[in-house]
Formats: sequence, C-alpha cells, structure tokens
Amino acid sequence: MSQNLLRPEVLITIVVACLITFFVTRWGMKRKEHATVAEKSEPIKAPEPTTDVLAVFEQSLAILQSYKQHLNQYGYPYFKETTPFVLQQLQAEADSLVTEQARENQKAQTLLLDNIAQLQRFMEQEVTDSKKLELEVSNHVNKTIITWRKLIKEFSNQ
Repeated sequence: MSQNLLRPEVLITIVVACLITFFVTRWGMKRKEHATVAEKSEPIKAPEPTTDVLAVFEQSLAILQSYKQHLNQYGYPYFKETTPFVLQQLQAEADSLVTEQARENQKAQTLLLDNIAQLQRFMEQEVTDSKKLELEVSNHVNKTIITWRKLIKEFSNQ
C-alpha cells in the first residue's frame, strides 16, 4: 500500500490538490475581507466649515474617484454595501460649504446636493438587473467626475 502512495504520479497529484486547496481558500478569504470593508470603516468625520469651493470639490472628487475605482473592481455588492457611507461623506462635504458669503458657493452646493440626490435615487431603485444598475451608477459617477474636474479648473483659474 505505501509503495502505491510513493509513486511520482500519486505524489504530484497530492501536491497539486494541496496547492489548489490553498489558493482557493486564500482567494475566498480575500473576497470575505473585501466584503467586510464597509463594516470596518470608521464613522464619518465632519469637515471644517469653509468658503473654499475648490477644496470642497477636490475632496468630493477624491471620494467619487475612490468610489468609482472600487465599484468597477467589486461590482454590485460594493455598491449595495458602501453607497450609504459614500453618500454620508459627500453630504458632510456639501454641508461644510458656507453658502451665505458667495452666490457661487450656493451654485456649488446645489451641484453637490444634486449628485447626492441622484445617487440616493439609484440606491432606492428596485433592482431587476444588478449589472445594468452598476453600469448606470458608474456612468453617473464618470459624468460627475468630468463635470467636477471642469469646475475645479474654472475655480482655480478665477
């Protein structure tokens, strides 16, 4: 019996089975870690009130770019788990903008709040096709990023 186990083809089969088990387990653990990222995140810290529209848009743009990257990487489960946190972050950024001082600040805050409202509508939609919803959200985020980059250029040129 032990002679049969020591043959090269049996040893190679055992090694291959062990390697497959190792890599499948490792892959499963990594997926589980990524799925629980939203649970481990810390509470949203409110930014300081500011009249600097440029700073608010840059921070909001950074949030959206990170969201877009992770949405493309992890798909619908990431959207479902993380969008409420992203909305809270964006709302905190919009709330930090002091609008009493300048009319352009009011316009900027309106743009920020419109984006938040659109993302909330995506969250409230009944999901019939998760891939379609994921593409719609990604398209919206891409358009918003492009618009905000243009606005940042305009504000920095003023």
